[in-house]
Amino acid sequence: MPSEPAARLISPGELAPGPINSHTAVIRPGVHTIHTAGQVGSDINGKTSSSYPEQIKQALANLEACLLAAGASPRDIVKLTYYIVNYDPKNRPHAEIIPKWLKGLRPVTTLVPVPALASPDYLFEIEAVAAVRDPSTLPAFIRPPLKSVANVDVVVVGAGLSGLQAAYDVQKAGYSCVVLEARDRVGGKTWTVPINGGKGGMDVGAAWINSVNQSRMWALAQRFGLETVEQNVKGDAMSQEAGRFPFGALPNFSKEDQDNLAMVRDKFEEFCHTVDIHSPWAHKASFNGQSVADFVLSLGATPTTLSTVTIWTRAMLGKDPHEVSALFFLDYCKSGGGLLVMRSDTYAGGQHLRIRQGTQSFSKGLAAAMTPGSVLLSTPVRRIEQLGQWAAVTARDGTQIHCRKVIVSVPTPLYADIEFSPPLPATKAGLVSQLSLGFLAKVILVYKQPWWRARGFCGLTQSFQGPVSIARDTSVDIDGSYTMTCFCVGQSGIAWSALPTREARVAAVVKHIGEIYGSVGGPPPEPKEVLVQVWNEEEWSKGGPSPVMGPGVMEAHGQALREVFGAVHFVGTETSFEWKGYMEGAVRSGERGAEEVIEALSKEEKSLGLFQAKL
Repeated sequence: MPSEPAARLISPGELAPGPINSHTAVIRPGVHTIHTAGQVGSDINGKTSSSYPEQIKQALANLEACLLAAGASPRDIVKLTYYIVNYDPKNRPHAEIIPKWLKGLRPVTTLVPVPALASPDYLFEIEAVAAVRDPSTLPAFIRPPLKSVANVDVVVVGAGLSGLQAAYDVQKAGYSCVVLEARDRVGGKTWTVPINGGKGGMDVGAAWINSVNQSRMWALAQRFGLETVEQNVKGDAMSQEAGRFPFGALPNFSKEDQDNLAMVRDKFEEFCHTVDIHSPWAHKASFNGQSVADFVLSLGATPTTLSTVTIWTRAMLGKDPHEVSALFFLDYCKSGGGLLVMRSDTYAGGQHLRIRQGTQSFSKGLAAAMTPGSVLLSTPVRRIEQLGQWAAVTARDGTQIHCRKVIVSVPTPLYADIEFSPPLPATKAGLVSQLSLGFLAKVILVYKQPWWRARGFCGLTQSFQGPVSIARDTSVDIDGSYTMTCFCVGQSGIAWSALPTREARVAAVVKHIGEIYGSVGGPPPEPKEVLVQVWNEEEWSKGGPSPVMGPGVMEAHGQALREVFGAVHFVGTETSFEWKGYMEGAVRSGERGAEEVIEALSKEEKSLGLFQAKL
């Protein structure tokens, strides 16, 4: 299946191959072209290093920021022009730095020696032309008949954000790639369901991004023309146990409990920043081997503080504190900039922006930007067999694809549903058996009006008792969609899920919200519509939002999380170094997996003497 990226790079046989470049670029129809200004080695504060290599690195970082702001990335570059002051053929650090930055991409390049640039401090300047596919010009993904054996370079298992990003990057590098998805849709835990008779949509899975430290998601939002909705924080928050309190403040517990909670919160923040996100298993601290509950109690937590921490782990992981490794939780928080950032609903926080069109638009946009027909739906993978230089991926319906590399993008515990031949190594198998998924259910109450705002509340709600542990205002006012999303998570969510019918579950949530808010303005109105999504009842998810390690698992098995197994590579939000459990983490992990595969394929080709230009 030939890939069809936004541009085709050519190195004619009549010409000697360029050391780091192709000779010709052909931009295809239906493509946005992006031009940047020249970027120099000066940082945001105007500081310029005297080191030539450091100026090159800073200029490339500036160039990448320009591309991301335009909805592109370095992988989309088709032409580079760089200007070097007093060029010396014997001193060429750019020849090493630029290819590493391009990660296998070989765009058309022009080097221009110059006597000087705009400032005497500048030694290097670079500008780019990039090409990005316009999803609106392409047909969406399809499920073509494919019963016989097919051959491609790469097979991706799973069409969530991590798998789609990996597949997109692989195709951009010029390799053929197909995605096998078990569901009848793309998106994984990004799933937007219509409400209000189809006049709006609501995310029953992943819902939030921000524009500050989630650069990949923000770039995709710009690229796909998606509108953002700022999380409502106007008004008071509400605690079932402590009543109303100002948003951003501690609940109105006793002075002793408030001081204790602030101390524990600050200790979490302090300790999480001591963890190395690239090798957390090597961390040596007193809390190694402890659960979050053990760690909190060792700090002298009061029962109220422990109950508050329970809300944190339930909301963030779908687990109660005794089920979660302290080291894992601290690493998880560090990956998102810290506990305070990850839990924040304000600027730069984990819950700052939602997408008016729904977050499944990210997955649909990535799928549509790939070669038409690349995504095969309703095709769950049964077996991955490694056969020397090749691998065979077999679906339950008999579809079989031979490939050179495989990228598995399903949640780590679901590896157990795939037969690997040869079997996964003991380190990886041990990890798979020890990871588990939390209990995650969303109950979205749709109202005619946002009644909580009229009572002076922002919608942020918390309860120690459940079934609703936390709730947020998820309205899209411009569409007339007024909703409160209730999270039934962790052990209280499991107890709620034991109710025999959907009607009973809905009634329990509506009753709980009424109990919390009934004392301030009377019983809330009945919702006009209710959405219920229980991710643990999804065969291809089995919980969420992200796999969790119990006490001792990180120290014993954490190093195996991203380990490559022969021709098989592994991605997913839990494997990301940054923003684990979030869409940002999923996309970043997909990028990493694609980089691994592209580098491996490139090395194989070089060893065979192949010099084909790859995009």
